[in-house]
Amino acid sequence: MSNENKKTVHIDIVSDVICPWCYVGKRRLEEAIKQSKELYPNLSFEIEWFPYLLDPSLTKEPQSKKEILMKKFGESTFNSNAAILIESGREIGISFDHDGVVAQTYDAHRLINYAKSQGKHEEIVEVLFHNYHEEGKSPADYDVLSEAAASVGLDKEKVLQFLKSEEGMQQVKDEISQALKKGIAGVPHFTINNKFDVSGGQGPKIWLEIFENISKE
Repeated sequence: MSNENKKTVHIDIVSDVICPWCYVGKRRLEEAIKQSKELYPNLSFEIEWFPYLLDPSLTKEPQSKKEILMKKFGESTFNSNAAILIESGREIGISFDHDGVVAQTYDAHRLINYAKSQGKHEEIVEVLFHNYHEEGKSPADYDVLSEAAASVGLDKEKVLQFLKSEEGMQQVKDEISQALKKGIAGVPHFTINNKFDVSGGQGPKIWLEIFENISKE
């Protein structure tokens, strides 16, 4: 295949670590990309993650995830939503756990941007999703975050030093503001080649239709 036929699919993802459908959406996108390798071999993919605050009222103090969600949705809706989510996760290898804690995600987003500068932000996003949604760990705990960083090959002590500073905080706040100015009111939100927009944890079908369009352009 000549280089002239090769095309890059750049996907910007606005997401929050505590958003379960962002985790689902990530896995479903990955499945679509995997399928596209055979269907559209002229495509290559670049993915970039951007921050969002699903719940701006949260603080760094960990709170019961289940209590927060039940207070927000009511017990009946929470139970219904949880059952749907657990089943959706089971189909793609995610074991959702609602018994952990929830907290503010500014520092998790700072870490994602830090990892981005080190070429590791795809890896860190996966670990942070797993830690929060499957292990019940706080997304604001510096030890949890630095251990996550170490697990993808980043220097734990340097990351701890970074987290204890305010470095990168304004960038995260600015990027969240930019998302809001674009009218993004929920996550996950995907922008493909600055041309196509996809919202929610969509299955591979919609992705493959977009990839087909790009492949044939």
